[in-house]
Amino acid sequence: MGRDARRKRKSDRKRSRPKSRFQRLLLRFGWLLPLFAIVVGLGVLVVTYAFAEIKLPSQIQITSSAEIFDRNGEPIGFYADEVRRFLLSRDELDELPDHVGQAVIAAEDRDFYEHDGVSLKGIARAAWQNFRGGRISQGGSTITQQYVKVAILRNPERTVSRKVKEAILAIKLERRFSKRQVLNFYLNTIYFGRGAYGIEAAARTYFDRHARELTLPQAAFLAGIIPAPESYQPDKDQATARRRRDLVLDRMHSEGYINGRQLKRATRRRVKLNLGPGSVERKQEAAYFIEWLRRYLEQDEDLRECLYSCGWKIHTTINMDLQQAAEDAVDSQLTEAVDPQAALVSMTPKGQVIALVGSRGHYDNIKRARGFNYATDYPGRHAGSAFKPFTLLTAIEENISPDSRFSGRSPFEIEDDRCDNNGENWEPENYGGSSFGTIDLDQATTNSVNTVFAQLIVEVGPKKVADLLEDFEFDREGSSSERDIAPVCSLSLGTLPVTPLEMGRAYAAFAGRGRLPKPSPVLYIEDAEGNCIREYFDAKEADCDEIEGAEMQRVVDQNSADVLNQSLTHVVEGGTATAANIGRPVAGKTGTAQENKDAWFGGYVPQLATVVWMGYPAEKGPDKKFGTNDDIVPRMGYCSDPVACRPVHGIEATGGSFPARIWAAYMTEAVRNLAVKDFPIPKDLPDETINAAPPPAPVPTATPTKTPKPKPTPKATPTPPSPEPTPTPSPTPSPDHSVPLGEGDP
Repeated sequence: MGRDARRKRKSDRKRSRPKSRFQRLLLRFGWLLPLFAIVVGLGVLVVTYAFAEIKLPSQIQITSSAEIFDRNGEPIGFYADEVRRFLLSRDELDELPDHVGQAVIAAEDRDFYEHDGVSLKGIARAAWQNFRGGRISQGGSTITQQYVKVAILRNPERTVSRKVKEAILAIKLERRFSKRQVLNFYLNTIYFGRGAYGIEAAARTYFDRHARELTLPQAAFLAGIIPAPESYQPDKDQATARRRRDLVLDRMHSEGYINGRQLKRATRRRVKLNLGPGSVERKQEAAYFIEWLRRYLEQDEDLRECLYSCGWKIHTTINMDLQQAAEDAVDSQLTEAVDPQAALVSMTPKGQVIALVGSRGHYDNIKRARGFNYATDYPGRHAGSAFKPFTLLTAIEENISPDSRFSGRSPFEIEDDRCDNNGENWEPENYGGSSFGTIDLDQATTNSVNTVFAQLIVEVGPKKVADLLEDFEFDREGSSSERDIAPVCSLSLGTLPVTPLEMGRAYAAFAGRGRLPKPSPVLYIEDAEGNCIREYFDAKEADCDEIEGAEMQRVVDQNSADVLNQSLTHVVEGGTATAANIGRPVAGKTGTAQENKDAWFGGYVPQLATVVWMGYPAEKGPDKKFGTNDDIVPRMGYCSDPVACRPVHGIEATGGSFPARIWAAYMTEAVRNLAVKDFPIPKDLPDETINAAPPPAPVPTATPTKTPKPKPTPKATPTPPSPEPTPTPSPTPSPDHSVPLGEGDP
């Protein structure tokens, strides 16, 4: 989808309103739709059941976990653990308290004892609720159908034929086994989250007790998390977990399983975990990547239901040798416990994420990875001058030449209503108060001159920069964190919070000459029999009919991207990112947020883009408790105070220091087997040259000079400074973790 189409779609969505006449017709005759669907579905079911021969497995199949492979086909993990050893025998299941089965029935299938495997009443109820809500929020599957889906069919596709098979098998299953046996099969098989399959595993995992010892509130809690086990975790969202439990208790009361007194007593209890041996967290290589992969797959409703129980083989994009190189690169530069946090994302121009570091240290701790991932989790951090390429790219698209000249004096007062600073003129400064003479855009990019880019966004218009950022999908359209990007002048200096994954995607688009990829951790997925279920890139090993993930859209003209890339190579050759020079053509940009709280370097070769972030946990917010070590988190939070962070290892923390050095240490390994390529020379150069006359100022100098007493920026100014060149030692090389790579295929 092109950027014009995307803008039109967003505009149309905002303006669209339901037609009142159509709405009245739906309200008057809409009840016929679910009735018609039931009649047709029943007819198909009867005909198919009469003529089809579908053999029921002689033994009930047990669920198996999904196995995860790296891009070279080597196994690296799985989504479950050995809790299946807690399967209960028939006698043990018969010893369970009545309220365990009653809670599950109340939560998942209130008509369980009335239907023969398929509940027409349940289907009608779900269809009506979905119709009223305008979206699919409820399913009509019975407990028997759910069991058939995860234990027998083991296929997530949502097709009519599969639903018919599911219904037929459910009916045949109930004709062969009693209701009690079917319920026991279900209780022994269903997934409860945290790698726990079956009620006994769940009881040990969440409450460190046997299933026969579960109390009424505990049974209701477990029943309540079945629809979305990983989302309804009390340690993530206590309020939601409690609401789910209380909903189950209310249903148990309405079904007559418990009386009013029991309901009142049970709802007063807190949802409190007592994690036992069944929940012991295992070590997991590339834990942050594996956790991001899980979240990525769970967003797809068709995949979510089968992810933990169908024995899939998930082939990912990660290169484990380069993942190790990324972790080593971070560790080689940030060696002290009190050092800042760090994250790294490495991505091909097509969007294949080959390495991801979500936090410094704890690389194999899956429990910690389920906390806060600095590489992927919102709201993100300020990118500082690493955002300047978007203003420069907007100018290039507007035919403004990189030879255009502006004043580099600092501070620089701008009188423009679009740059209003709480009723005062905007007065940005350069990093450290350094002043420049009249310089061109290319020099301003090389040396990251704030005051020039402040003038440039006024020249092109903040609205056009905001539009470009929306084209790069920084507005997060379609996600739970969707936002409008305000057209303000400070965008040029990186005041919009972003994640390393978002920045990695954008820089991959620069490397890809203006085509924006859709980041993905998956190459393809196979079922337990080796059949291709989903293919996200054109993988030679896969044989799916369709490729669903390799979505790329052109967001800027190819020639404009080539002009930008040429300018950004100068940043590495002799500007603020000389520490990222690895002896081959590299383009990139440094960024340092206000008070040095965040430091960035995003760089790329034509075949691979990598972004590194470094910073301190926020004083408040979701990331504070996930510092490097729990005992030092309070001390790491001091950086959120309105004072500059102390130097790290005696060096000022800027994008050109530690992030650039981490990038160089990693990329030295990542490009070892990639062909050396130059960035394409632009066919045409923008020819509109601006010669902005500098305002009255001291005689400009040819090189940066420190202003003796720079005028302080008002506290309300939201402008983060960008880094000037910082003398840094040569990058520390990482151990050789490379593997043979094809050209353009890390």
